[in-house]
Amino acid sequence: MSDVRRRLMTRKSNIGETRLADSPAHGELRDGEVVLALDRFSLTTNNITYAAYGDAIGYWRVFPTGENDLGMMPVWGFADVAASRAPGVDVGARVFGYFPMADTLVVQAEKIRRGGFADASPWRKAVPDIYNRYVLCAADRHYSAALENSEALFRPLFITAYTAVDFLRENQFFGARRIVVSSASSKTAYGAAWCLADDDVTVMALTGARNRAFVEGLGVYDAVHGYEAVEGLETGMPTLYLDLAGDAALRRRLHARFGTDLTYDCLVGSTQSDSFTADDPALTGPKPVFFFAATCLDQHRTQGTLHAFYDRFLADQRAFFGRVVDPVSPWIHIVEHGGLEAARGVIRDLADGVSDPMEGAIVRIAR
Repeated sequence: MSDVRRRLMTRKSNIGETRLADSPAHGELRDGEVVLALDRFSLTTNNITYAAYGDAIGYWRVFPTGENDLGMMPVWGFADVAASRAPGVDVGARVFGYFPMADTLVVQAEKIRRGGFADASPWRKAVPDIYNRYVLCAADRHYSAALENSEALFRPLFITAYTAVDFLRENQFFGARRIVVSSASSKTAYGAAWCLADDDVTVMALTGARNRAFVEGLGVYDAVHGYEAVEGLETGMPTLYLDLAGDAALRRRLHARFGTDLTYDCLVGSTQSDSFTADDPALTGPKPVFFFAATCLDQHRTQGTLHAFYDRFLADQRAFFGRVVDPVSPWIHIVEHGGLEAARGVIRDLADGVSDPMEGAIVRIAR
C-alpha cells in the first residue's frame, strides 16, 4: 500500500499503539517553504525515549497533529526536496534530519547555507536548534549513499553517546572509577562503551537475560551482569550510573546498593519507562540529572567550537560505523521494512522491549 499523503501517529498514553491516517492537505507553497519527501528513517529505542518525554521536553510539539491524544513520534532519516520556494534549497536535493513518520513534511526554510538550512516554523522552537536543522548531503564531505542506513540508525544515537562521554570526561567522571550502564544492549549504551575504551574507568553492563549473550558478545564492557544481580554487585568503589533504561525501580535498587559510593546519576535515555521525575522520595544519594545532547551541541555553537567538534565526531563516527557493520563479525544486521504499516509492528516491539538487539530497523516510505 502506498504511503502517499499518509502519516503514522502514536497514542501518547500508550507508546506502542499507533494509528495510520491521512495527512492534512497543504495549500500552495508560500515564500521560503520547502516540501521534503521522506524516503527512509530508523526506528530504535531512542524514538521511544522521544515519546516517553514527549510532554516533559517538548517532542510532541515539534510536529503538531491537531489531536490532543495522538502525537507524531519524531524519527531521523533521509528525504528529497520535492518542491521549494526557498532560494538555495533546490528540488531534488537530498537531506538528512528530523522528521515525523509521514510521507512529506513542509518546512519554513531559514539560515540557508551551503551545508543546509533550518526549519523556522514556530512549533519547532519547542526543542533545541540542533533538532531543526537539515543537512544538505551534497555539501557533507562525510556523506556516503552506501552508509545511509547506518547513518539513519546510529548518527542520532552515537552523537548522544559521544557527547555524553565528552561531558563525563570534562567533569573527570565526577570522581568515579567505575561506570555502570543500564540497558546495555541499546545502541546508545554500547556506543558510549565503545567511546570509553581508552579511558581509565571500568565499564559495567546491566542487561536483561534475553539480551545478555548479545551484550557479552560486543566485547566493549569490562563486565556484564543481569538486572537480578544488582544487590550482589561489588561496592567500595566510586561509581557513576549511566542510565539508559530510565527505570525508577532499578534506579532505587542501584542507589540503595552503592550508597555513598555513587558519585553521579546521568540519565540519558528511557528504554524501559515512559515517565521520569528527579524528585523521588524513595531515592538515596545523588538526584538523577537528565543529559541532553542537543544542549551540548548548542553550547559548542555558541562557543564557536562546533566545527572542530564535528570534525572529531564524524571521524570517530565513521570508525564506529565500520565496527558495527563489520562484514566478518557485525554487531547488527540492518533490516529494511517497507512502508508505514510495517513500522507499526517495529514500534510495538520497541515499546514492549522485545525487539531483537541485533536488528537495526530501517523503514522505507512506500510510493
